[in-house]
Amino acid sequence: MKMQIPIKVADRIGVDRSYIKKINWGIRRPSLKTARKIIEAMEGMISLEDLRPDIVNQVYELTTSDKKMD
Repeated sequence: MKMQIPIKVADRIGVDRSYIKKINWGIRRPSLKTARKIIEAMEGMISLEDLRPDIVNQVYELTTSDKKMD
């Protein structure tokens, strides 16, 4: 991951500080829900691509296919 999540974000989003450390170290990956909370808490300074590069394309495809259905 390019950018590290400040440990204080854990308190703001309601997760354990050790969980944020594990995300920073690459041991854990946040769920999509937790990733969104982190992005919001960091005011967009980190992206879904930073947090979950493995699913960012899938999420993009889902959101663009929803727009095509409108």
